[in-house]
This record gives sequence, structure tokens and C-alpha cells, in this order.
Amino acid sequence: MGCVASFDSSESATRMGSGETRTKRGNLNDRTYEHLREMILRGSLAPGARIVESELADHIGVSRTPVRSALLRLQQDGYVQAIRENRKAKLIVAPLTKEDAREIYHIVGALDGLAAWHAAQLPERPRLALVNGMDRINAAIGEMGKAAQANHSELLELHGEFHDLVLEAIASPRLQTFHANTKPQADRYRRIYSSGDFGQQVRSVREHASIIEAVSNGDPREALCRTQDHWMAAAGRLCEIIDVLGERGSW
Repeated sequence: MGCVASFDSSESATRMGSGETRTKRGNLNDRTYEHLREMILRGSLAPGARIVESELADHIGVSRTPVRSALLRLQQDGYVQAIRENRKAKLIVAPLTKEDAREIYHIVGALDGLAAWHAAQLPERPRLALVNGMDRINAAIGEMGKAAQANHSELLELHGEFHDLVLEAIASPRLQTFHANTKPQADRYRRIYSSGDFGQQVRSVREHASIIEAVSNGDPREALCRTQDHWMAAAGRLCEIIDVLGERGSW
């Protein structure tokens, strides 16, 4: 009996130690992933840049194992691509192309459209509270967009807050997860091509106003359609900017 008790205690300790190790390893992998993704989103790892595992590991101060794990996730999420060069596979930071921009914007539009569809069906009190918040943010975007030298970083934050407000109001964890995995890729385009935003805030503000109206009226179909139309129009505007400034990182 005593032997059994002793064995169970030892096994429990072993399992606990193993669990802690896995947790630490998982946390390190997650932190490495977030660090590398942020470098890509901020442009520290430029579109089309070659990725050298050992250099990234040295830069971050970790071994190559968490970097390899992070790069696999980044490839699955579309931030990193594998290309063939001299019959060998090389990893590069995903280029910024018109085709990719259009696809990403349409996906984000579909997700935000679903959020707006749900938001328009909220009870009147929380729905109108949401509408007031959306109105305030849209007004701030309009005012900032009029400036001779608009702060593009702050404008990007406000645009994100506008759509995030809708997501938060409907409390849909699954939709928020999908959105969190995709929206940063759209922000990457907006951040890098912000210098080409040739007075297009006016159109964006009008489109936001039409979404606000549909949510305020409690019309889920219109809220969904107007949100998707907004993102499709934004994709068109971005592609016009890319035509002027060129794609980044294409080989």
C-alpha cells in the first residue's frame, strides 16, 4: 500500500514538472511568435526580406527551436512565405501585393460584416450606446483626416477602434479570434502605404456613417452589407495606392 502511495506521489510530481516545462516552452514559443509578428507588422522585417533562423534567434536572444516554431505559425497565418531558390526552399516575409491586399480586405470585411449583423440585433439600449461610441470615433476620424499633415498612425488606431467597438459589443469570442488573426494583416498594408492616403478619409467617414445608420435602425442585413461594401471599397482604394507606389517585396 505504501509503495503505491509513494509511486503515485512521485508520478504526480513528475507530471507536474513536465506540465510546467511544457507551459514554459509554450509561453516562449508564443512570445517569440508575437515578437516576430510585430517586427513584420512594423516593417522591421521588410516585405520580401529573407529570413535567416539563426540571425533571428540571436536578435531575440532565444534558441532556434522557438524561432522555428514561430516561423511555422507565421507561415500558416500568411505573414511568411516559402519560395524556391536553386532547388532549395527559402523563407521570406510575405510581399505586399494587390492580389493579397484585396483578399485580406475582403476577408476582414466578411468578419466585420458578421459583427455588424449581430450588433444591429442588440437590444435598443446597448445598441444605441454602441452607435454613440461609433459616432464619436467616426467624428474624430473626420476631424483628423482634414489636417494638412494627418497623423497616419493615430488614424489607423481610430479606424481599428471603430470596428473593434462593434466586436466588443457583441461578445463573440470565436469571431474575435478569427478577427485577431486576420485584421493585423490588413493593418500591415495600411501602415506601410499610409503615405499614399490621398485624402481618402472623407469617403471612409461616409461609409462608416452608413454602417452606423444601419446599426442604429436595427437593420442587420443593411449593417452587414454596408460593412462589407466599406471594406471592398477600401480594398479598391488601397489597390489604387499600390498602383502609384508599387508592390513591396515581390521577387
